[in-house]
Amino acid sequence: MTSPAAHVSQGALTFDKKLIFASALALCGVFFAADATGLCAAATLAETARFLAGKGVASDSRLAPYAHTRFYAQYAEQIRAGWMRFQQPNLENMQRWWRNYAPAAYSTVFYPFSGPDIANAIALFPDADSYLMFGLEPPGVIPDPPAMQNDMINAGLNGLRASLDTIFQVNFFMTKGMEKKLGRRSFNSITGLIMFLLASNDCEVTGARRMAVGPDRAIVPGTAADDSINWRDPPRSRVPGVEITFRKNLGKIQTVRYFMLNIADASLGKSSPNFIPYMKSMGRLATLIKSASYLMHKDSAREPPDHFDQIRALVLTQSDFIVQDDSGVPLRFFARDRWKVLFHGKYDMPPRQFANLFQKDLKVEMQKSSTGRLPFSYGYDYNPGESNLMTAERIQ
Repeated sequence: MTSPAAHVSQGALTFDKKLIFASALALCGVFFAADATGLCAAATLAETARFLAGKGVASDSRLAPYAHTRFYAQYAEQIRAGWMRFQQPNLENMQRWWRNYAPAAYSTVFYPFSGPDIANAIALFPDADSYLMFGLEPPGVIPDPPAMQNDMINAGLNGLRASLDTIFQVNFFMTKGMEKKLGRRSFNSITGLIMFLLASNDCEVTGARRMAVGPDRAIVPGTAADDSINWRDPPRSRVPGVEITFRKNLGKIQTVRYFMLNIADASLGKSSPNFIPYMKSMGRLATLIKSASYLMHKDSAREPPDHFDQIRALVLTQSDFIVQDDSGVPLRFFARDRWKVLFHGKYDMPPRQFANLFQKDLKVEMQKSSTGRLPFSYGYDYNPGESNLMTAERIQ
């Protein structure tokens, strides 16, 4: 996911290696939505998502001439190769392993500090009705490449390709400076990345619209003015976001909602007091946490004023099932008379930036009770056999 002003995606880790987001040719192409609320035709959205994922377009599409250019052919080949080299086999290994540990039932999946990472959410919880995600990055305008000139499309695809660098290698977005690297009007906006990841997972995008959590905790239509909202100084009681619907194999319609907000306690009280009530209105949750910068390790008793008590309390009180790496809720918060806890993989130390957040009790449990090394990459310890997971199922 670190002070609220310093963490990015509130779930990202800074590494002394190249950043995921290379500069993308000033990415200033204008994307047009069908109307002021950001609604787009389902056929156009499905086509756009497939186009971004390098899967081409129909022969009668307005994008067909562009899809036959040398530039797009090279882009599509690189994107497909990158996806198949690591991300696809990693997700497939995760899904096979997960069959023995997945919860029997769930409806709403909560993925705090997620950024655009819908891929891991649908790998672990493929049958959810809705997925709720948030980060500091603005959702961005819904892309519409048929309305763009070729040079703008080229720039947008270059930016998207650069932004996917580490997700193809380590299964998380290395997002230091993500806010600066993402474009509100580019293919590698949050919205564009979610659409890309859905199409890459063979999902059909069926709808997209701007939306927001309003003052009364209800979802309200988005407006063009939402594009100018900054997470550092948002209007009180309005949390902007995007809603994307999709389906797989002509199955049921599923919904992704992504919100832009600072979830630190001080910011929630000042700017977004309606978000936690909105989340409480969503009923019981299955919660997924990955690469979350150890923010929920910080609490008011230990590190005032930079703490995240409210989001941690929400996760613990409203979740019936939690799957997380060691960057999530510390083990000390899981009372054994309330949770059935299982340990998977290997845990030694957090990355050096968070070495002070080492959990001795987790180390003991992993050494004593781990079900074995994980056959996939998850979280910051992404090297083969080095990742860790904890699953917690509520028992009362």
